[in-house]
Amino acid sequence: MTDESRIPRLAAEGQQIDDLVPVGTPIDLDNCARDPIHIPGSIQPRGVLAVVREPAFEVRQVSANVADLLGCPVDAVLGQHLSALIGDQQAARIEQVASSLGTLRQHNSLEFMIDVAGEPRAFDAILHREQDGVLLVELEIAYGERPFSFPNTYQAVRGAVEDLNRAATLTELYATAARAVRDLTGFDRVMVYRYDEEYNGEVVAESKRDDLNSFLGLHYPSTDIPAQARALYEKNWIRLISDVDYAPTPLVPSVDPETGAPLNLTYATLRSVSPIHVEYLQNMGVHASMSISLLREGRLWGLIACHHYAGPHLPPFGTRAAAEFLGSTLSLRLVDRFEDERLHKRLARRRSWAS
Repeated sequence: MTDESRIPRLAAEGQQIDDLVPVGTPIDLDNCARDPIHIPGSIQPRGVLAVVREPAFEVRQVSANVADLLGCPVDAVLGQHLSALIGDQQAARIEQVASSLGTLRQHNSLEFMIDVAGEPRAFDAILHREQDGVLLVELEIAYGERPFSFPNTYQAVRGAVEDLNRAATLTELYATAARAVRDLTGFDRVMVYRYDEEYNGEVVAESKRDDLNSFLGLHYPSTDIPAQARALYEKNWIRLISDVDYAPTPLVPSVDPETGAPLNLTYATLRSVSPIHVEYLQNMGVHASMSISLLREGRLWGLIACHHYAGPHLPPFGTRAAAEFLGSTLSLRLVDRFEDERLHKRLARRRSWAS
């Protein structure tokens, strides 16, 4: 079975997308809609990714930057127990979490201090379990202080949710969400995109730095987000590019040595992104980007899109998780408010016909 035949088919608009280009094919404007973005074979270098096989917790693949960030040569890690990468104490903690009841998601992130060349360094460990006993362990560098402790995060999110619940119209709901996400994450611009049935987009709300031009009311064609990207957005609700000028870090080896298949990075926080999307952001002068999916009945309704122009920007994992929670809350409120407004319009039309 070839690598291409292992690529799962992505459903979109009642149609199967099964003609994605083979892994490693150079991507340009002509074939970007067929880019297998869920299996890029590389990550963003703000952290390390280790592919671990349970129950032995053996490292089967690791990102090539492991020596730079953790001081471990690739050869000293591959085929070894996870402790060879992060130390006995931290590896035991991951084993304990991996064996606990419930989802791994509820434990993310684990705050680690890892010895790097004799110096303790802070990392956030993010865990995700794939099929067939594969555990993804992402170790993201924790820069500076972590400003959103649980009490502070809870207060910020609770206040934002209360504001969302008080919104009387869709317009007010959109504006409240954009402002709340920007206050929480510190991005220079936060927009709410709404999609029509054909996935053409419109910027319906915006919170931004005063010196930036407004994008409010601008429209974008459905081709801006190809079908395979929309499929990923419906599975993984939040995506971050902390520095659009990053150089992708490949996985070693490039495919799973047991199956010969490329690694599915759909749910990986560090997943590398399409070079066409990176070029698109660079042309806009954007240095960092984050997006949060808005879903209605499991289908992509819109996006909260965050742009930063002043340079790279890395909100801590806890902050991103809080922003994702706001996105899920907004998704629920959007459904309620949309149905309410559609009902009111229907009743108004009936009244006009009857008069």
